[in-house]
Amino acid sequence: MRKITLILLVILSFGHLSCEGDKKYSEYNEGDFYQVQGIITSANPTAYPFDLSTVKDIRFTYFLDRQNPITGIEKKLQIHEAQKDYPIIVLVHKDDENISFYGSVGILENLNKKEQEVLSKHFQAQMDKIKSKTPDYIYNALIKDTNN
Repeated sequence: MRKITLILLVILSFGHLSCEGDKKYSEYNEGDFYQVQGIITSANPTAYPFDLSTVKDIRFTYFLDRQNPITGIEKKLQIHEAQKDYPIIVLVHKDDENISFYGSVGILENLNKKEQEVLSKHFQAQMDKIKSKTPDYIYNALIKDTNN
């Protein structure tokens, strides 16, 4: 009975490993995508203990100008600068806007007015968080340095 159980577990393990997962960006043509603005909503290390610290599972929101932005997920992304609340450029499939991938950290040059407002409010909220945790004399010195 134990041998049968062991054999079944091995077979199920191989079956699970061979299942096809979500397609990767590299499986598409680069021309199938366009860029939109997004924001990382979470960037957590993977659950696998042997992954490097730069390997993360990220969630991001894009189509910021919509009443209900879309949430994307990318697992096992090997990138250091993927941090929560960072603005990112999201690659969206031309035929299915629910197919998306992390492009890079940054802000697009051609944002519409609504996207600019959303990002401005987002950055102001981040600055307010920093200000509440930072002594006034340090915060004021930082602001003074950035205004020069």
